[in-house]
Formats: sequence, C-alpha cells, structure tokens
Amino acid sequence: MEDNKKRKLRYTERWFAYFDLLGFSNLVRTNEIHNVLPIYETALAAIEEKANPKRSKGLSYSWFSDTFIIFTRGSSLQEFAVIEQAARLFFQKLILNKIAVRGALSYGGLYTQQEKNIFLGEALMDAYEYGENQNWLNFIICPSAYNALEKFNFPMEERVHYRLVEQNGVITHSKNENVFAFAFNNGTVNFQNPFLSALTSMKEKSPKSVHKKYDNTIQFIESHA
Repeated sequence: MEDNKKRKLRYTERWFAYFDLLGFSNLVRTNEIHNVLPIYETALAAIEEKANPKRSKGLSYSWFSDTFIIFTRGSSLQEFAVIEQAARLFFQKLILNKIAVRGALSYGGLYTQQEKNIFLGEALMDAYEYGENQNWLNFIICPSAYNALEKFNFPMEERVHYRLVEQNGVITHSKNENVFAFAFNNGTVNFQNPFLSALTSMKEKSPKSVHKKYDNTIQFIESHA
C-alpha cells in the first residue's frame, strides 16, 4: 500500500523540456562523435549548476543518445524560471558550438522513476510532439506552458528572450497557437549576432536536404534584427 502511494505521488504537474539533436546518427557513423562529447559535457555542466537543489528546488535531467530531457519536481512559477533559464542556456551552448538541436518546454502531468529511466505523461508527449514538429532549429514554449503561465498572470509576451511564432511553415504541429520561440537576441557583440554566424556556418556544412531548416531559422532571426 505504501509503495503504491509513493508511485502515485510521482505523477504530478511539472515543467518539462525536451531536446532532440539533429544529424546525430551521422556524427556517429563518421566517427565525429568524439568532437561532440566535450560540448555535451560543457552543456550538461550548465544544467548541473542549475540542478543544485539549494538553488533549483530539485531540477532534474536525463539523456540518451540524441535526446535530452530536463524537468522540475513541481509546478511553481519559480521552478518555471529555473528550468526555462537552464533549458535556454543549454540550447544556446549547443547552437554556438554548431550542434544542430531543437527543443520545446511544456507543462502537464509527468510520472518519473529516474533511477530506472522511466518517464511518461502528457508533459513528455506534448514537449516531444512540439519538439519533433519544428521545421527549423529553435527552442519553443509550448501552448500548455503558455496557458499555465497565464494562470500565474505571467505573460510570455513580456519575456525579452522570446517572441510569438508567426512565420509560416516552421511549426508543423496541428495545434500551433500561442507558440513562443527563442528570439536569438542575446549575446550580440559589435552588432554581430553569434547565433546567426553559427547557423550560417552550420548550413554550409549540412546536406541540402536540411537547408530549409536553416533558412527558416535565419529568416526568423533576420526578420527582427
């Protein structure tokens, strides 16, 4: 009875971020994975810093192959602030190190047994579906997270690092209302956007079949430069 109660308690409303690395299998096949692993370590170190229980109220993360997840213990606004910053910095580090990635942050029920790598629930499915249904490289706030933030009277419209996605063809999920994306608007030096430089370089080295993803991302940045 006690074990069942503990298991039940693990399913609760949480903030959840999902990341998918693009072209990962090709890195493995071409033996370039050894160039990527140090970058992983740097990016994960940034998450670990935020995951300090004294600072984050228990931010957790896990990863397998080309998939990374970050999630909170609860559903507070403070926990959103922590996971949003950790996830955004993780995304930024990968792009600036020219690692193709896309991600999404959602809100909803989540069941976890981290010691057994068991994760399931609506928060995971929502972030996964929005993460996979993006025809560009970006990190987005899902409508489920947007709606949860509205209940806190915390409008995404006022977040300086995000803006509403109005560009056609970049969010291919059937439900694409109130999706906010990272604006690539911090880190500018001498009027040069380092994200734009990294993405342009990545496109030049990528197969033509994925150039549209880079074009969509670059257009998003340049449209509000």
